[in-house]
Amino acid sequence: MMGKRQILYVIVSDYPYGFGEPFLEDELAYISEKFEKVYLVIPESHNIDRSQKKFRVPPNAELLEFSISVTAGEKLRSALKWFSPPYTLEREFIRKHYKHPFSFLHLKLMLAYEAYATKFAEALETHILKMNHPLDEVTCYSYWFSNVSFSIAKLKQKFPQLRAITRAHRWDCFFYVNPADYLPFRPWMIKVLDGVYPISDAGTIYLRNKLAHLFNSKIHTYRLGVDIQSQIPERSKLEGHLNIVSIAFISRVKRIDRIIEALSLIENVNINWTHIGSAPSGDRQVEELADKCLGAKANINYSFLGERSKQEVIQFLRSNRVDVLLCTSESEGIPVSMMEALANGIPIISLNVGGISELVKDKQNGVLLPEHASMQDIAANLVNWAQFTEAEYQQYSQRAYQTYLMYFSAQKNYTTFYAETLQT
Repeated sequence: MMGKRQILYVIVSDYPYGFGEPFLEDELAYISEKFEKVYLVIPESHNIDRSQKKFRVPPNAELLEFSISVTAGEKLRSALKWFSPPYTLEREFIRKHYKHPFSFLHLKLMLAYEAYATKFAEALETHILKMNHPLDEVTCYSYWFSNVSFSIAKLKQKFPQLRAITRAHRWDCFFYVNPADYLPFRPWMIKVLDGVYPISDAGTIYLRNKLAHLFNSKIHTYRLGVDIQSQIPERSKLEGHLNIVSIAFISRVKRIDRIIEALSLIENVNINWTHIGSAPSGDRQVEELADKCLGAKANINYSFLGERSKQEVIQFLRSNRVDVLLCTSESEGIPVSMMEALANGIPIISLNVGGISELVKDKQNGVLLPEHASMQDIAANLVNWAQFTEAEYQQYSQRAYQTYLMYFSAQKNYTTFYAETLQT
């Protein structure tokens, strides 16, 4: 049964064409059926490869593609709004709450944000009015807390009947992973939007603290989820052996080199390591490091499978002997790969960064290592896991699956998200 709001605009980055939003597929499957019409809005379609759809598009969804870009002149003209409420509030927060000296980089980012947000807001408004949608039946939902969230906040201010919300993940939530430890216009956006919803408690706590607890009523955690498994897959483990999988784009922040260095320290334990994920432009530096450090070790087998689709990753976890998922990233949000591992009864060993502690409970469904754990610490934990008996391992596996059922069920999480955020 449909609610009052029957039109949903979901502003995405590259869905369904790119690999940037694979986790959105499950969410759309649940929430799209609650609306009469869904628009998947891509603001910069000129920057993506549209030759092939990589993910499903719901039957009642239509792709709405724009080609938004801003010129240097448009950015400069944004300075004419210097005394408008968004700019005034932003300068106050930079000085009073962020305690940063105002810099040229702040100015540069603010002008770019404002110019882009204005241009996209105008384009989206034109479409909404052209379609003659009753405004009190429209929800605008930005998947990322970015400049497009600023756009829908502008629309919300102009048309209060609209509902306008945004999720927040990692780079769009935590200031410190961005240049100058800064993300523009958060105070004004949160003030105007109906809600800002980080996918982790870590994100919610961070934003509330960062914004001096002035907008707590607007900021709430709504977790992502993955499809429910009817029952835990059978998991067995050979004592003295360990099958590890890591799933991540190969980049500096993911620190795959830590895995290689830790494995290079291990002797007399048989380990099979599989990495899923590729490096930009086919860079093979990490693979070459593995060849150098691990190639001569008879007890370590390793393979790099490269990029795999969401369904291929799920199938790998379901059908292969995987004892543990290992994460050595220096920064994470709530990785969907970890949710998939838990859903398949696969325990997790991870450094305690970002929102990982919301997935991994130390010595219950995995191991939570200190953020700056040494290679020796990581290696010692892997050796310890290799020695687990079948009974010991099964306890971890069962608790991994229960964590999934309790916190990361797609049906449970997205049904709640729809009722409490999209339809209010």
